[in-house]
Amino acid sequence: MIPGLEKAEFARYGRMHRNTYIASPSLLGPDYRLLKHPGVYFAGQITGVEGYVESAASGLVAGVSMACRVLGEEPPVFGADTALGALGHYVSGYAGSDFQPMNISFGIIKPPEIPIKSKRARHALIAERALSAVESIGDRLGIAGHETGTEERHV
Repeated sequence: MIPGLEKAEFARYGRMHRNTYIASPSLLGPDYRLLKHPGVYFAGQITGVEGYVESAASGLVAGVSMACRVLGEEPPVFGADTALGALGHYVSGYAGSDFQPMNISFGIIKPPEIPIKSKRARHALIAERALSAVESIGDRLGIAGHETGTEERHV
């Protein structure tokens, strides 16, 4: 069917890629720390996050948490109301027996306490709340970042 491959022999059919990942819900905390060996952290797709941004996010959380512990400071808690925290809570707290890697989505982030019918308004509120939470963590850690006022954010 494919010109030039008329005589090709296929030993087996493959897929685009297949991720290898650990059973994170029984092994990791929400900061990607190994529960039985608290000085060991995991990050990236091996943890059960899917995607480049999600892998980088898990590395950020693991790295900041480990740095705080090494410096004798209390690590930040990225709550389930942020994308960073929602991913960590998913990989560490999934309760089913069919754990599979996950991309970030509004579906795993803690919803607003007051139900909002408009998807756009609900997502804007979730994003605003998450940005404030992450900025508070940055302020607590003394991380100099961009000073972003609410009026400058584009959600």
